[in-house]
Amino acid sequence: MLRSEFINQRCAHKDGALQGCLQNAWWTACLVCLLIIMGCFSCLYFAWQPLSAFQWLLQATAINAYVLWLLWTALGKNHSPQNAVLQPELGYANWLTIVRGFLIGALGGFLFQTPPPSATGSNWLIWVPGAIYIIAALMDYVDGYLARVTRSETRLGEWLDTKIDALGLLVAPILAVGYERLPIYYISFSLANYLFQFGIWHRKKNNKPIVRLKPHPAKRMIAGFQMGLVSMALLPMFSRPVMTIAATIFMIPLLAGFLRDALVVSGYVHVNHLQQARWDRHLGFGLTKLFPVYLRFIISAVIISFFYDATAAHATGKQSVTVALLNASMPFDLPALPMLAAAGLLIALGCMARSAALLISLLVAGSLTGWNSPFSLFLLLSCALTLMLTGSGMRSIWQPEDKLFLERQGESRS
Repeated sequence: MLRSEFINQRCAHKDGALQGCLQNAWWTACLVCLLIIMGCFSCLYFAWQPLSAFQWLLQATAINAYVLWLLWTALGKNHSPQNAVLQPELGYANWLTIVRGFLIGALGGFLFQTPPPSATGSNWLIWVPGAIYIIAALMDYVDGYLARVTRSETRLGEWLDTKIDALGLLVAPILAVGYERLPIYYISFSLANYLFQFGIWHRKKNNKPIVRLKPHPAKRMIAGFQMGLVSMALLPMFSRPVMTIAATIFMIPLLAGFLRDALVVSGYVHVNHLQQARWDRHLGFGLTKLFPVYLRFIISAVIISFFYDATAAHATGKQSVTVALLNASMPFDLPALPMLAAAGLLIALGCMARSAALLISLLVAGSLTGWNSPFSLFLLLSCALTLMLTGSGMRSIWQPEDKLFLERQGESRS
């Protein structure tokens, strides 16, 4: 009896010491947050309008306070997924996630304001929001990779990573919509996650059954595409038509995924032990195996038509409007058709098709300056963006991007 009480007291003392270490780490996070906020505020105060800088300070402080609150409430999750033993240190991967949250807070400071250069004409400031989000998106990849490589994965890291991802995909799209670089309906995908979480909470509160979802590689890939899209939207690089098309194409599978998950969680759609519904296999075959073949055919046909137009225009002493637009957007006066031909050949063969589709998307996006641009350019852009999502499908020679997009890098294969 006495021995049992002694062991309990010792364990309680040890747990209290571990909690104390984690609370000290939380105060360190507060200091890091303060340094980031004050450093950014000092730069913006002199490079931007003082009133705008103060508004940035208030908004960034509020969002980062929320990030710190998330961290404080989840300190008890700082243990391995295999056991419930608290770890005294947060670890490098968790610190990257925390700093990423602070960067999202810094990005949120630009909400509900005009883009920075409109204040003083400092052109470099217009790139700051996009640069912040790009760094945060890269850190999202690195923190998980670091945790898996160092075998330091924790429930805290998993939980906090999900929360920071959701926060970033709420703040960044709202900012891009405010800058008129994304259509307003794109915010619906940002709100879908919170609506989904609210639905789960409501079912738990009413003691209704909930089917626990398992991670799926396609979901991670689609979320990564959203981050890349929003990063590009925050940079002053592409026209509104380009970003509208890209946003519409990328958000459709994400919203469809949320709808499917909601039906699975609530039990309206029955799934097997792999969480596959009866129609998943047929739908997956159609979207990722068969449909990409048609996309590859359309892309090849459109590029061939560009060569035909260029040849016909040259024979009559004129210049093809479409080819002229493509060439005008090329850096260093490089010709666009040879690069399109190379990318089109790779896509036709199914070799590095996603990379080739990305190249075509970038080439075409630079030439689309308005909705009155040639329809063939819009068609080529739409097909290339869709192919980036689906992959090259059947009869493909080599698809190395699938390993990057669909596998968790650094994960043990044993």
